Amino acid sequence: MAMIGEGILIKGRISGSVDLTVAGNVEGQISLDSELTITESGQVVADVDAHRVHIHGHYSGNLVAQDLIHLNANAKVTGNLRAPRIVLDEGARFKGNIDMDVPA
Repeated sequence: MAMIGEGILIKGRISGSVDLTVAGNVEGQISLDSELTITESGQVVADVDAHRVHIHGHYSGNLVAQDLIHLNANAKVTGNLRAPRIVLDEGARFKGNIDMDVPA
C-alpha cells in the first residue's frame, strides 16, 4: 500500500499496481490496477482509471473503475463516473454523469 499524506501536492501521472490512499493533493492522472482511496482531507483533480475507488474527500475529473466506485457520505465529486457498480451514500454530493452500462 502507498500513501500520499496531508500537505503533499503531486502534479503529473501516477501509475502502479498497489493500493493507493490520497490524503493530500493530486493533479493530473492516476492509473492503478488496484484500489484508490481518497480520504476526507484528500483533494484530487485528475482523470482516474482504477480497479476500485472509494471517495471520502474532494474529487474532480473523469473516473473509470473496473469493479466499483463508492462515494462516502462526506464525498464531494464533480465529473463523470463509469463502473459496473456505483454506490452513493446518503449525504454524498455529486454533479456529473453516471455510466453503469459497461461490458462485464
